[in-house]
This record gives sequence, C-alpha cells and structure tokens, in this order.
Amino acid sequence: MGTPHVITSAEYLPADTADVVRTVRDSRDRSAPFTVCGGEQTEEYGLADQRAVLSLRKMNSVLDINLGRRTVRVQAGAKLSEIDRRLGAHGLGLPVVGDHRDITAGGFASVGGVSTASHRYGMFIDQIVDLEYVDPDGRIGTCGRGHHVERFHRILGAGGRAGIITALTLDVVDVDKDRTWLTTDADRFLDFDSFVEHATTEINHPGSAAMQVGRWIDTAAIKVARPVGTGQVSLGAVRFGQWSSLYPATPTRGLRARREVGTRTRKSLGAIASAAGGRAGMPVRNAAAGALMFAPKVLTMRDAEYLADTVISSSERGPAYRVGVFAPLANYGAVFYGLHDLFNRHRERTGCFTVISAMTYGVRSPYLRAEAAARGLSATDYGLITFTCRLRPSALPSDQLREIVSGIDEICRSEQALRYSV
Repeated sequence: MGTPHVITSAEYLPADTADVVRTVRDSRDRSAPFTVCGGEQTEEYGLADQRAVLSLRKMNSVLDINLGRRTVRVQAGAKLSEIDRRLGAHGLGLPVVGDHRDITAGGFASVGGVSTASHRYGMFIDQIVDLEYVDPDGRIGTCGRGHHVERFHRILGAGGRAGIITALTLDVVDVDKDRTWLTTDADRFLDFDSFVEHATTEINHPGSAAMQVGRWIDTAAIKVARPVGTGQVSLGAVRFGQWSSLYPATPTRGLRARREVGTRTRKSLGAIASAAGGRAGMPVRNAAAGALMFAPKVLTMRDAEYLADTVISSSERGPAYRVGVFAPLANYGAVFYGLHDLFNRHRERTGCFTVISAMTYGVRSPYLRAEAAARGLSATDYGLITFTCRLRPSALPSDQLREIVSGIDEICRSEQALRYSV
C-alpha cells in the first residue's frame, strides 16, 4: 500500500547513512522541507510546503543474513520482495510482507505494516529487532526492543516524522514460500449481515489458517444509455463477499496444474480490467474486480502474498477514498457496521461513491496492544477493516469529506478503535 513516487523541485539520492545526515542537515539549515521515499512508499518528513524528495531507493542492500539468530539486516530502501527472494535461498522468509512488490522495509516500518498473516505474526514492526535512524537534527541513532525502547516505539509507525529509518534488523521464519502450497477454504455471501457474522467468528478463532482475508463489494446501480430512444436504464447494484482461510497443502500434479490455469486466468482478467477505460469501461472493471476478489483454490504462499499486486490492483482505477481501522475484537461488528453505514449514507445522499469495498482480517500485535495501553485503552487483539470507496469524477467536496472524517473519528472514539494510516 503505497502512494506514487512524485518528484518536486529537487531529488536527493543518498547512497548511505552519511549522505542522509548531510542532506538532513543541509535541509534544516536552509529550512527546506522534503518528502522521504523509497520506491513507491512515501513518508512525509518536515513541513507541509515540500520542496524536495529524499529518495532511499539507492540504499537497497541486504546487509547480512544471520542463520543462527534467524535475522536479516537490510537498508531502508530494500524492497521486501527482494529481501524475501534472498532469504528464500536459505529456506527462510519474512513473516509479514506488503501486498505490493515495490514496498520497502523502511516505508513499511513507518506505517506499521500488516498482511493476511497478521493474525499469526502481528504487524511488520513486531518483527523489527532494532533499527538505525537519522533524527531531524541530522544525528545518527540506534534503538530496538532491548535499548532506547521509548524512542524505538516513537519512530515506528510515525510515517518518518520522528526520524528517517536508514537500516533495520528483522526477524525471519523457516519457510520456503515458493514451495509452500496453500488451499483456500472459501465461504461466499450475498448479504452483509452474514458476512460480518462469519468474519467475526473467523477472526476470533482462526485455527491453523496460514492466511485469512475477507472481502466485501457493494456497487452502486449502473446507469447505461438505452439502445433505442432516450434516457437511461439502471441495472441493479451488486453486493457480495467472500471469506478465505488458506491452509497448508501437499502439492500434487493436479494442484500444480490448477495453479497454472488459475494464474493465467487472473492475469488475463487483470489485463482486461486495466485496459477498460472511461465510464463505458466501468462495468467491465467492476466485473473483473469482482472475479479477482476471490482467492484462488490453490496457490503458493508467494502467490497469495502478492495476489493484489499481480491482478487485483490492475482493476482499481480512478480516485478513491480509503480508510483503515483497527477494531477491538469485542467491538469488531459494531465498527464494521458503523463504517459501512456511514459510507452508504453518503452515497445514497449525494452519489459521491460508486463501488464501496472492504477488506478485513485479524491482527494479533504486541505493538498494537502496547499502543492501546499507552492511550488508556484495553490491551487487546484487533480486526483490521479497510474500506476503499471509489469516487465519481466530481470527487468529494471538502465539507462532505470533513463530515465523513468526523463520522469515522466518532466511531473510533465510541468503540475504542484505532485509525490506521493506509
């Protein structure tokens, strides 16, 4: 989950930590704010009036793989997909990775980082042993689980505002993702109530699932021109969902063949959705997005981790409003209903949204429990609920956007939920 790499008036490409220090000190002396980024992931650092970009994409090395300690040391600009590939040669892997191949270690750490395996392993930042950073004054520092713990938690998940992460040491697990096969136990739903009830049960009791994810799609009625005469015809809204729990499986010739066919089909659907432009292409994109929402029956673990990157994202065109909320398990249903009803009310009132979709799964994170305790909330496990609302071309007027944000904040306050910056 990242934002586009946009170059403003200048771009700095540090090759090492010393270069980052010089850039930060120079920027501070000239009062020249900048944005920190690595590949597709951006982190705001400095003032809002950004004049430059500090790109860490040259700082992309895997520095050390410690087989005895089961850790890997990387520079912040290293892509998680490349780190995982290097680890795979040793039968190891990252327990939590982003769903896009260009996400970097520093970028993922700065936003916390979640995945469909977070019900087992927590967040990406739960896997960080220690890190090196450069503070706003251009000083190099280190912190970790066992030293400068308060500073460690202040930098993690801060979006780059508390310091620029330059290197990280990460925990790894014993797994060969290219040879670990998974089968999908899928349940499909046509009504929202049944979907939320099922998701609540699965998140609370995931069993031995290696991954879990629920997806819900709710489209507005599609209006198309009549073939004869004037006016429009409204086609019915589409509402459906699927909960997928993925379990380890023993590969057979049949499973391998099904995986190959499924991979080709998903890529074809993604290409069709990506090529269908304009309003006329919206029904095609919606249909392809719906088909791609469902996890395939059989796939490798690496396939599952990057399913969104290879096919689903290609159907997601145009502007959208997106929000993520960590809902305490005890209040998970109330948060889900509250957000869903909020977005539907605004769509019915103004037609601002076309497709309202949600993705959800469990998150059992020591970092989140500590964050909740620090805010005076109950230390508990969570279900992440992410809504993506596709906008009509006119987008959202600012007063309506403020009303939506206020509604989300009220749901979080009343249900002790935490906002997630996605």
